[in-house]
Amino acid sequence: MSFTVGVSGGLSVDHLVVAPTGARFNQLGGPGLYAALGARLVDGAAVRLSADVPRDDPRFDQLFTELGIDHTQCAYVGSASRLWILNSDQGRRIVFTSAQGNVELETEESTVESFDFASVPAAFYRGLDGLLESSPDRLPPTEATTIVGIDPHQLRVLSGGLDYLREVSPERAVILPSRVQLTLIDNDPKAAARTIATTLGSPVVARLDREGMYVVSEDGTWSVHDNDVTVYETTGAGDSSAAAIIAALSGGADLVTAAMLGVSVARLAVADWGHLVLSGATPLINPFNGITATKELK
Repeated sequence: MSFTVGVSGGLSVDHLVVAPTGARFNQLGGPGLYAALGARLVDGAAVRLSADVPRDDPRFDQLFTELGIDHTQCAYVGSASRLWILNSDQGRRIVFTSAQGNVELETEESTVESFDFASVPAAFYRGLDGLLESSPDRLPPTEATTIVGIDPHQLRVLSGGLDYLREVSPERAVILPSRVQLTLIDNDPKAAARTIATTLGSPVVARLDREGMYVVSEDGTWSVHDNDVTVYETTGAGDSSAAAIIAALSGGADLVTAAMLGVSVARLAVADWGHLVLSGATPLINPFNGITATKELK
């Protein structure tokens, strides 16, 4: 069985720094890249990407062509966004490689640009079985039969909370918030996930880093854990796992199995620096061994 999954998201060239482990420079990155690679790793998925592809780095074009990722709906721009992705015990920061303004210190106003969804051609949305929208700023113009996943925009969650999620989510969309996004709604991320599900009437798969995922649906709640993961570097794990969940749902999986496949893809993403393991992996038919789902008592 084959099915088509769309991914909308930005691309970037990243300098990855993990204290005190080390660094890797000029790595292909961005939510669009990682999500496309994650969706591709669900067996049967054909991936269609909408992103701004930089002309100054041909590696993106080469990788998408090599892996069979349809990027005919992409726009081409002069240069890639270049970012520092900094990880330490004190937290994670993403900043531009060039200073924003005439000072060296990051300011509260400096933010990372998101993908321009206004530039997405209408043809991109036609015939999609599933769609992952990364950091959307508006309701996607999808067909009624498309399974839509919403990976929220962190700053929009901060400013708009549940109103923002309602604004960008089609009816019965799957909401895929991260731990950071959830704690902007409630200090308890699981409580925040339940609040989103109740308020929007939509299933939620909360991505909780090392704790795995927390699934909230009308049938109950589940905790999904990976008992065998080894973490080297975490960039792209959230984007790739979110897209894998939507791809699995598009292929007919139930929500819990889809979350388990998402956790499987996250295991691959954190096993090395950047996109390397994801781009070299074979599509998955079943979740990896060591990944468990436990239904929680009410």
